[in-house]
Amino acid sequence: MKLRSSTIFTLMEKVVDIATWNRRESYEFFKEFQYPFVGLSVDIEVTDFYRYCKSKGLGIHHPLLYATLAAANDFEPIALRRKGEGVVLYDTIDMGCSVLKKDQSFTFAYYNWIQGESFDDFLIRTTEITRAAAKGIPLDPRPGRTNLIYGTTLPWVSFTSFSHPKQGGGHSIPRTVFGKIFERDRKWYLPFHLEVDHALMDGLDMSMYLSKVESQLRALAEL
Repeated sequence: MKLRSSTIFTLMEKVVDIATWNRRESYEFFKEFQYPFVGLSVDIEVTDFYRYCKSKGLGIHHPLLYATLAAANDFEPIALRRKGEGVVLYDTIDMGCSVLKKDQSFTFAYYNWIQGESFDDFLIRTTEITRAAAKGIPLDPRPGRTNLIYGTTLPWVSFTSFSHPKQGGGHSIPRTVFGKIFERDRKWYLPFHLEVDHALMDGLDMSMYLSKVESQLRALAEL
């Protein structure tokens, strides 16, 4: 049976035991930094994925959301968040992503992850969320919600670096950006930016997450 968006979920969080955590020293070192975020901008080769979307008449945006969220919900480090003086691990990661409204201003749309939902059902459900947001829903930052990845889409620019504005408070929410897919040497590439709290994730974690995103994109291309 396929899961539907009407299914009721209870968000679960596990408190991390800092004293026995294998990255306690890194956490203690970086947690007091005024600007603890570290970022990577990479070009992900998406030739097969891009051709798959074109052959099926699909837009790129929602399949990218799917791959990003599927990878996040299959990788514990990106589900870590600071909470008060400690750290928690969420069992589910959703996405808050910018959406361009019809008046050319922007708002946020929120896409929850439903474990076991099919790719097709995800596309149908999230496309409706995006359409509703584009009609002009008020911008809602939802400051009390931290089991998120923040997403930005920049389909007009093939960027080589990116930097996000950030509020204080140590909320540690990761950020992603999708850029304009471009062709090079007969292959297609997606500019992808990832920013994380260095108190919770290192370069190895970032590279492993990006590898999972690539794997998800390859899996979609094989459909």
